[in-house]
Amino acid sequence: MNYAIELVFDDESQKIINNLRNTLQENGVHDEAVKLNHVSIGDYKTDNLEELKEKVIEFSKMIKPFELTLSSVGTFMTKENVIFLEPVMTEELLNVHKKFIKFMEGFDGILNPYYDIDKWMPHCTISIRLSDEELYKAIKVLKESIKLPIVVKVEKIDLINYPFNQILITD
Repeated sequence: MNYAIELVFDDESQKIINNLRNTLQENGVHDEAVKLNHVSIGDYKTDNLEELKEKVIEFSKMIKPFELTLSSVGTFMTKENVIFLEPVMTEELLNVHKKFIKFMEGFDGILNPYYDIDKWMPHCTISIRLSDEELYKAIKVLKESIKLPIVVKVEKIDLINYPFNQILITD
């Protein structure tokens, strides 16, 4: 099973980003992204869910809430056609990711190579698995409606399994 470890935003930040997602939907761009807006810091394939949960809970106790500035809209032009908001890379964000990857060394799971320290591209997905037409439309709609930058607050860390997108750790 695959599991993502996510830096989850506070309620006010959730509302701001959900308004953008709603605008996209109202303009014919469907939404399959995880409903809780976040930036993922890790992605593991493992059969050892209990150990993963324990490690994520332990790591989450080491992290205090902090702000991120989402400053641009981007896309991964893969078969999934992803639209995302990109945070400004700060020392704090980079350090949280580095600390997490180091903390997980020795864990019995396979880290998705996209999350290696030298390959990680932090992002907040707002729409995924788009047709090419939806991708073009999303960019046009966002260009006309988005007001950047968006300052969000990272409030907690969650663990989800996917493709089911079930949250496995909650406060």
